Amino acid sequence: MRTLEYAQPTEQMKLTDVMDLDSAAPIEIGSFLTRELSLVIRDRAKLASRFLLDRDMPWLVCQLCGAALLLVRTQNRFFHFRHHPSIEGLIKCDISTKGELSPALITAIKYNAQKESQAHIRLKGIIRDSLIADRSCGEPQVEKVWKGRPVAERATWRKPDVQVARGDERIAFEVQLSTTFLTEIVGRREFYRANGGSMIWVFQNFDPSSTKTAEEDIFFLNHLNVFIVNDRTLARSRDTGRMAFDCWYAVPGLIGRTIVNEWRRAEVFLDELTFSPEKQVVFYNDYQTQREVLEASVNTDVLRRDFHSFWTEYGRQDTPESRVRWVDLRERMAIAFPAIKLPNFHWTDPFQGAVSIVLSARYGRPIGYRFERLLNVSNQAFDSYKPFLLQFGWTLEIFEQNKLLAEQDKKGTWAKRRAIIRTGFKDRDEAYRPDLQFNLLFAFLVPELKERLINMRPWYSPGLRITDL
Repeated sequence: MRTLEYAQPTEQMKLTDVMDLDSAAPIEIGSFLTRELSLVIRDRAKLASRFLLDRDMPWLVCQLCGAALLLVRTQNRFFHFRHHPSIEGLIKCDISTKGELSPALITAIKYNAQKESQAHIRLKGIIRDSLIADRSCGEPQVEKVWKGRPVAERATWRKPDVQVARGDERIAFEVQLSTTFLTEIVGRREFYRANGGSMIWVFQNFDPSSTKTAEEDIFFLNHLNVFIVNDRTLARSRDTGRMAFDCWYAVPGLIGRTIVNEWRRAEVFLDELTFSPEKQVVFYNDYQTQREVLEASVNTDVLRRDFHSFWTEYGRQDTPESRVRWVDLRERMAIAFPAIKLPNFHWTDPFQGAVSIVLSARYGRPIGYRFERLLNVSNQAFDSYKPFLLQFGWTLEIFEQNKLLAEQDKKGTWAKRRAIIRTGFKDRDEAYRPDLQFNLLFAFLVPELKERLINMRPWYSPGLRITDL
């Protein structure tokens, strides 16, 4: 089944003035809380984790009082901000978001009740017995203290439901049956991250069409992998000598240009999982890498289109509007492709001319020029941009523009110049030495050039065919 859900803000929010301390800029609440649900859930965890690790370096704060914030989700699955409950009583703010019971107290009540449930005891037993059956694991320990490194001269510890050593790995298993507060989830993640251990949250069952907030706080942080144990998985563990799980996992895909998740179920084993204690993820399917590939493909197409559109409209202009548009495009390019270095001003030479002749060759008409014909661009390339003639010529060939140039070349000027260019390459005339400084950009703007640009040499060699011009 496929899922795609967007977060929604609470209709009437008390706290709406929020500052991002990383960027020193206010955030737009509506945009922040109406993104794809998985992104909001991850930022919700990031917010709690940053406060847990260093109270003096929070991420988002109240603009009115400067207090650190938490992102809360209501029973109706809407989001809003509130002051962090651990410091709310210590601050004075015109906006009060204080609840009757603190999350810590509610967590303790629910967690202790859950610990006593028969379902919780049964699942701990299944995990323990599955590990006993697994020949790669040591002796499992139930409800034993895991001592951590001292923090600020204070001893730290956790008591996972079950823990086990497997080779050099140390794994904690936690049972997820009912509501678990985000602060508890984040606290455990950070403890095991700091102490070199891995944590697997284990579910009793899972329905991807109807998920709870506590489940989402876990699986959105774990590459959208959910692990389940039951009597059937225990039987598989004993039959195979490998700890078995039922695993629900999401695979991202595209519908148009929108990324949606397709949920699948598989029978998996502990030794098939990937462990990353540094990132605190344990997964069967690497959702995050798959999604990044899709996002890159979508974003690259959009960014390339926007660059072409900008150059078509503003390539030869130096106006206030073109400057603003270029700054925005340059910043987006820097984020998506940091290896491509763009100048502060798009009309800088030779940048402006090099980009213009290549895009003109791509489209078969002047781009970035006020010329009437492609022939005018080719003459401009010969007169002013000889170091980029090879990239220009390759683009002409790939997009079959040489026939068009021949039709426009009534006086034979370009034909004569092509012969001069060939001689220049053959004699290694310094004026024609290829300039490679924009090749990464050319490969982005014209993907069809990429293969030739990869094999391009600093000067003429068998890898460069002068007859391409």
